[in-house]
Amino acid sequence: MREARGQVTIFISMVMMCVFALFCGLLESSRTAGARWYLQTAAASAMDSVFSQYHRRLWDSYRLLFAEYEQEEELEADFSLFLQSYLDTKNWYPIELQSAKVEEWKRATDQNGAYLEEEILDYMKYGIWDMDFNEDTVDGLWADGEEAEAVKAVAETYRGHADDALKLEKSLEAISESQAKQTEKKREGLARLRSYDGAGFRQVAASLIKEVKRMPGLVKNYRRQADALAAKLQDSREMFEGEGGRCSSQVESQLDREIREFEAYVDQDGERRQEVEALESQSHEQVALIEAVIRESEEVERIIEEWESEDDEDDEGPDLEALWSPVARHFEQLAIHPLSFSHGVKDKEKEGWLKQVEKLYRSGILELVLPNGAKVSTGVLGTPELPSESGMPINGARGISLFDHLLVNEYCGKFFRYFPAGGEREKDKNGQEVGVDGTGGLAYEVEYLVGGKKLDEENLVFVVNRLLAIREGLNLMHIMSDSQKRQEAQKLAMMITGVAGLSPLVLLTTFFVMSIWALGESLMDIRGLLAGKKVMIFKTSTDWTLNLENLLVMGQRGEIGTGGGERGLGYLSWLKILLFLDEIVCQEYRMMDMIQMNICRKQGSFRMRRGVCQARLKGALRGKHVFFSLGFMEHAIGGGDHSYPMEVAAERKY
Repeated sequence: MREARGQVTIFISMVMMCVFALFCGLLESSRTAGARWYLQTAAASAMDSVFSQYHRRLWDSYRLLFAEYEQEEELEADFSLFLQSYLDTKNWYPIELQSAKVEEWKRATDQNGAYLEEEILDYMKYGIWDMDFNEDTVDGLWADGEEAEAVKAVAETYRGHADDALKLEKSLEAISESQAKQTEKKREGLARLRSYDGAGFRQVAASLIKEVKRMPGLVKNYRRQADALAAKLQDSREMFEGEGGRCSSQVESQLDREIREFEAYVDQDGERRQEVEALESQSHEQVALIEAVIRESEEVERIIEEWESEDDEDDEGPDLEALWSPVARHFEQLAIHPLSFSHGVKDKEKEGWLKQVEKLYRSGILELVLPNGAKVSTGVLGTPELPSESGMPINGARGISLFDHLLVNEYCGKFFRYFPAGGEREKDKNGQEVGVDGTGGLAYEVEYLVGGKKLDEENLVFVVNRLLAIREGLNLMHIMSDSQKRQEAQKLAMMITGVAGLSPLVLLTTFFVMSIWALGESLMDIRGLLAGKKVMIFKTSTDWTLNLENLLVMGQRGEIGTGGGERGLGYLSWLKILLFLDEIVCQEYRMMDMIQMNICRKQGSFRMRRGVCQARLKGALRGKHVFFSLGFMEHAIGGGDHSYPMEVAAERKY
């Protein structure tokens, strides 16, 4: 029997098996690499799909791109859903998703609103805007606002000291009035003595003693006021040293000169004080002298009564002149020394009208500056879970460049409403106003960004007071630098004090007049802004609207005129200045409050903390070998699990 020979067949089969194994290995290697590329593409597409679900109303209203997710699991589920559609495709890349995990995500409220700021800047930097300020002026804008508020603080403090000084003058005036009454009663007492009216003299003398005994109290009142003024000026000097650092060297020098006049007044008052305090001891001597004269008058009357009781018809009676003359001469020795220096307030009416201007401001500023017919919104912020309520950080939590802050403020002016419950905002391609309208909530949104109060009225009052502080400081700087206005203020100060020349009293009263003048002009400025007019940052004489005569009329009638004109900045531009002076973190938290308030009008469940702008996810998967799973290969390698672990990461950011 012939033996079968299969060496060649077996050899060829083994060679073919090796060739096919090598070929399948190469195919599997290529397929595995392709699977990884396919998986990365699928993950990227899934993330694109996730981020395509941005909040539509948030974009339409505020041009902000955020996807809304409360929990990480929600984002993981959406990512898994979109990725699974790619994995279910019948192809050469069989892959099974096991899990997806969020490694990192960034939301609108993270990093103190930094990601909201990025979204705003990305939108604003690629737009064409008609901006109120440019990069060249923005540096000086912050310094000007800080300087104006510092000047206002100093002016308000020293205006109070000027009022204290005028009160001190009135206490001296009270002393002079008491001395005048004493002189009149002394004259009347002498007249009674010279007419031999002892009873009438004693009645006048008793009244005179009562008046003289008032003097220690008047001196004590003067001393108390003088000491208080000196202490206040010392404290205020320290305050000025702190506030002065916020002013330019020129303005600081001007304020320092004004303050030195107050200190000169106190120094001068030290010389006057010796004369005033001497009146206290003199009053005791005066009382003793009057009481002695009263006793003498009683003794004279006793002598006269005894004389009359003797009933001697031949006696011509006592010599009354001889009896009463010594008493009168003794009473004439009563020394009443009037104050030797000029003092007091001569024109109290004008002084009162100036003070009335400040009282008007303190009694309720909103009623003063609102245009005729304007009504204040009664809006209340009642939206729950506001971002600012979750723990807004303290000042200085995060900085921002001046120009970026300027862009954020421009954004606020375009997308948030303001007094009078409006403002022209951006419109979409259909001509509809960009923004969410609805009843309830706040109407003065930009004012809320400045004030952060729950009521529209409170925010408007806060804004008006801030604007008044800046305008008053700027207006006072203008008056101090305008020689003509300063001279007018000095003339009025001389009329009020009745003192000629540039005495310390006149100079500090001049500062009082200038500060009230700046306040009155500022009230008119604010009223003009709310009425739609414009006001220059730095005024010239042509921009000034209030003269001193009308300032007195303002105090007399209690009415504020409307200032402003066609030049300068409007109300919204001044709001942007206030925003520029505030911390960016506080501003952006309040912006998120307003966005949430408005979106919640249509979608009550909306929360800014759910706004996701960036996310990174990692997926765990298992791939399956295709060319290692052929029957003959399984037999060759012994079968088993042909899957292998895979990972994929994807990240997206708006």
